[in-house]
Amino acid sequence: MIAHVRAAVSLVAIVFNLLAWSFPLAFLLLLRATIPSFRPRSRELSAHIDRMAVAIDDWCLRSISRVPINLPDLKLAPTRTCIVVANHRSWSDVFLLQSMISRHGPIIKFLCKQELAYIPLFGLIILAFDFPIVRRKTKVGQSDEARRADDRRRVREACKGLYESPAAMLSFAEGTRFTWDRHRELASPYQVLLPPRSSGFTEIVAALQALDPVIVDATLIYSRDVTFWEFLGGAHIEVSVSADQFSVQEVVDTSPSAWLKSRWSQKDATLATLARFNDERVE
Repeated sequence: MIAHVRAAVSLVAIVFNLLAWSFPLAFLLLLRATIPSFRPRSRELSAHIDRMAVAIDDWCLRSISRVPINLPDLKLAPTRTCIVVANHRSWSDVFLLQSMISRHGPIIKFLCKQELAYIPLFGLIILAFDFPIVRRKTKVGQSDEARRADDRRRVREACKGLYESPAAMLSFAEGTRFTWDRHRELASPYQVLLPPRSSGFTEIVAALQALDPVIVDATLIYSRDVTFWEFLGGAHIEVSVSADQFSVQEVVDTSPSAWLKSRWSQKDATLATLARFNDERVE
């Protein structure tokens, strides 16, 4: 019962935090639209709002949910463009990555489908923080190869906004949250990960290479599988994130696809070892 109360209170606090900041964000958007010269300053203020919202979310997780969270100190410059690639286990992943990166470094952005921009609150966030939008239109009779080529072009176009507004571009390379059903369905060659989709990561690297971004490989580690509700309720788990940094040249020299597969093999070995240790500890 206590866990459900914690989860409910934490969720309400997080939602209220999001709604409360939507008002100053809307005001900044209005100023940006009416005073073009204010656009750079509005980006700075929006980033400041993002960091304050993340700080409040952190407080909710640590003080209300009481989840033990261990994060590395990355020391990323707020104005440095980054590409963050991570495994994906839960909705809580975004909260963990924001806490690790956005509190003191660049704010996190990710590719958004155009349809999300029409959802009131999400649309406001997407516009206020200049999230890159992928406008996908499949032509009648278009071949799979032509469709993939269009997708690659749209990813590059969507990333152009980071040249004006530096950020940490987040890529969940697996494309979806990990589940054992999905693992079996895809016949994953990895023990505890889904196979990474290297095409999206490759295009993001190509689109942002000229900015000399830092590449951050983040590994999200949960001591056991939990739902987002259980996470908010402070389930008896330990959560940590490990992160390694690379120069974009290291990735390009190896080839983004080969680099990602190599990192995924190392990540899988680490997570599989920890999973076995936790299983033995439970027994």
